[in-house]
Amino acid sequence: MRLLRELLHNARWRILLSILSSALSAATSIGLIGYINRSLEHGLDDLGPALLLFGGLLLLLFISGVISQWLLVQIGHRLVYQLRLRLVAKVLGTALERIERLGSPRIYNALTKDVTTVATAFKQLPISLYNGLLLLTGLAYMAWLSVPFFVLTLGVIALGVGLDILLGRKIKALMRAVRQRDDQLTEQFEAAIDGRCELGLSRERRHLLYRHRLEPVASASLAASVRADTLWAVNLNWTTLLVFVLIGTLFFLGQGLGLLDQQVVVGYVLAIMFLRTPISVILDAVPAVIRGHVALQAIDALALGESVTFTEPEQAAAPFRELRLSNVHYRYPGQSDDFAFQLGPIDLSIRRGELIFVVGGNGSGKSTLAKLMTGLYQPSAGTVSLNGVPLDGRTSEWHREHFAAIFADFYLFADVLGEGGQHDGLEARVEHYLERLGLAHKVQFVDGRLSTTALSQGQRKRLALLLLMMEDREVFLLDEWAADQDPVFRHVFYHELLPELKAAGKTVIAITHDDRYFDVADRIYRLDYGQLVHYDHATESPFQLTS
Repeated sequence: MRLLRELLHNARWRILLSILSSALSAATSIGLIGYINRSLEHGLDDLGPALLLFGGLLLLLFISGVISQWLLVQIGHRLVYQLRLRLVAKVLGTALERIERLGSPRIYNALTKDVTTVATAFKQLPISLYNGLLLLTGLAYMAWLSVPFFVLTLGVIALGVGLDILLGRKIKALMRAVRQRDDQLTEQFEAAIDGRCELGLSRERRHLLYRHRLEPVASASLAASVRADTLWAVNLNWTTLLVFVLIGTLFFLGQGLGLLDQQVVVGYVLAIMFLRTPISVILDAVPAVIRGHVALQAIDALALGESVTFTEPEQAAAPFRELRLSNVHYRYPGQSDDFAFQLGPIDLSIRRGELIFVVGGNGSGKSTLAKLMTGLYQPSAGTVSLNGVPLDGRTSEWHREHFAAIFADFYLFADVLGEGGQHDGLEARVEHYLERLGLAHKVQFVDGRLSTTALSQGQRKRLALLLLMMEDREVFLLDEWAADQDPVFRHVFYHELLPELKAAGKTVIAITHDDRYFDVADRIYRLDYGQLVHYDHATESPFQLTS
């Protein structure tokens, strides 16, 4: 809830002003009721001044109500706006390891469903606050009419609130269960979409996903939702019953036993009937507020890092000279058993202008090594340094500014960034490489963006390489880039593009299995069970690397 407290603190003056204007509007509403009640009891002595006073109260009610609602709407929508931006900023500022442990379903739900749920709760803020003040003002008027009957009214209210709290706890627990099911549902939705090829080939797998994975989770979510809404319906009808019990008691005491005079009875009836609407509005808003609270708890449970900053690193990205890994180990967080994967120890030095190939089987640690070298992961032990500067939390941004990478699970952006964010001469360069990469007939460069990214995987990788070349970083890391290319573009990649990058002083680290092109590399390394060994292409036998 710290994020919400920060947002509310920033809006504290708007909130104060909106409360004051809402209180004025609520007091004016009750003043109108009191004036009507007094007029019924004593009549009107002079019609002109009476109409003038009545019209003035109506005008004050309209102006104060509009101002309070406008202020509260501003607060509600601004809080949602800031919450969305803050949450995305926190995702961008959170370490990659934490993001990977959380998993995409939880983060997607937080950014979409949870934020929308909180937004819905915030939209209830203007109405609930206004009606809450209206209710308090009405109760104060009722206390002024008759203190003994007001005490009785408080007793009825306490009875209603007691049941509301009891049912509210159960409803909140049910809504929390529904929210937990949402992550599981999103996971199955992703499986249904991303696994469409495998599911299309296997009737058994389709049946398993639908009947034994998706349907039970959806059914449990349905049951919890229905039970929560049913309990709330009981609460609403119980509240309505109490209101009419209060009115019946009033008439019995006033008219039947003569304990209350007619002015008090009429005033109370008018106030109670008038306050039925605020009570209903407040009660209708409670489920949305509970869902918003549960959504905020789900957001807090992500334990995201600090918001990302867009300031320049403390030191400029100096020309790349050397990347050195010294006795580097990496163990995935949360894995403590003897069979957990561990990378290292690794000792490696890569200098400017070198072309390095890394080979290895699936699960050997190639992608983990790539993320360590680029600064996306922090080593569990040992030191990763660039130009002699050790990688740590303070230097990670500076370290990463030297690298451009295409990972196996890369995301292809449509926006094209030039070197240092500059766009001078960018269009000519983009057009040149679109032609050279065989994509000019499929993709156009318009207003700084690629016209489409909906291409085959091999073509998407060519576009990703184009983006890297436009940014013109000093170290390129390419994870199995050529795996999805046809023979023509493999030849272009290994015998034209890589030599050109090397000639331009770029350092290229390529994860590859294309042994027919191993002669292009300056050095080749193999990863075996997390251990880095030098690959002897002549004998095709690895030996342990020594630094």
